[in-house]
Amino acid sequence: MRSFKLLTHVALAATLALPFASPAAAQSGDPLKIGLFAPLTGNVAANGTRFRDGVQLAVEQANAAGGVSGRKLELLVEDDRNLPKEAATIGQKYASTPGVVLAIGTFSTTASVAAAPALSEAHIPQISPSSSHPDYTKASEYTFRNVYRMDQVAKVHADIILKELKAKTVVIPYFQDDWGQFVAKTTKEAVEQAGGKVLLLEPVAPNARDFRPLVSKIKSLNPDAVFLAVHYQEGGVLTQQLRQAGLKTPIGSPDTLSNPRYLELAGESAEGLILYTEFFAGDPKNKAFVDAYTAKFGSAPDQWSARAYDAANVGIAAIRRVAESGKPVTPQAVRDALLNGPAYQGVTGETKYDAQREINKIPTLLQVRNGKYELYKPN
Repeated sequence: MRSFKLLTHVALAATLALPFASPAAAQSGDPLKIGLFAPLTGNVAANGTRFRDGVQLAVEQANAAGGVSGRKLELLVEDDRNLPKEAATIGQKYASTPGVVLAIGTFSTTASVAAAPALSEAHIPQISPSSSHPDYTKASEYTFRNVYRMDQVAKVHADIILKELKAKTVVIPYFQDDWGQFVAKTTKEAVEQAGGKVLLLEPVAPNARDFRPLVSKIKSLNPDAVFLAVHYQEGGVLTQQLRQAGLKTPIGSPDTLSNPRYLELAGESAEGLILYTEFFAGDPKNKAFVDAYTAKFGSAPDQWSARAYDAANVGIAAIRRVAESGKPVTPQAVRDALLNGPAYQGVTGETKYDAQREINKIPTLLQVRNGKYELYKPN
């Protein structure tokens, strides 16, 4: 696993290569700008577009309700392709844009950290809907997240493997990045602390398509379960190839496979998969959001759109508190309002930041049945 020190060096190197200019102060009455950056193209584009849609809906709803103390919100959108260098460039761009008081992004911890130096120098708070590596919030005093940390859910992974999949032995293919390495390491530790055995940790390269050597290796080990710590694109293909090879081994995964695109790629091979999520569209309490999102975008939201929707609304609530206090709406004031604000009840649960800008949310178990995600019901 890369160290946080390395992540920080990458971020600083990418940022210092750019000329920094402080944004001019936005005039009272001008639109308040929210900068979103997400992977709208590349191997996790399905997640990034859901981010964009969720934030767009939140901003449009806020503006339809009168904006913030009569001022409209303006959404800026940039594609970082899930690349740290691109994210750093976008961070610099938003830091230099007058009127930006909040940044939302991005998908991976590595890319989010790369954008942090420029944003923090401009005092712009940054909320990532999905950066789950523990080191993310160490990047600066302006980094917030709207997701549980991966070290917090390692026990959830172990419970899925040992209790729900009834496995004593497991193999863990993991995505070849900082997130995947950390998930594999902490999941292995949690499984073995609970008495299970991890037979194999195997990296999966981004955009990989041919998993036959890995499938053969898994078959030779004959594990009780497979735990896929990968993203939807690689996960869908790997799931299909495991089943095509005749493996009937039960499969579990983190929340990364909670994505309609995974179901499309895996097809019938996904049947029975057990995973977890922060958001389930079938929950009646989420009906208003699900209906509004579906009406606008033509499909039901998933956890990625829900996380981004909540991240935007948490930020908008902070902006509104500053405006209603009579103080100038500056990035620093919004950051302080985020840190010191009351709990926000959203579609992914409660968001209340502690002194380290962390939150605590409870995941929900799902299972794929008849080609759909359903609430998991143990046999």
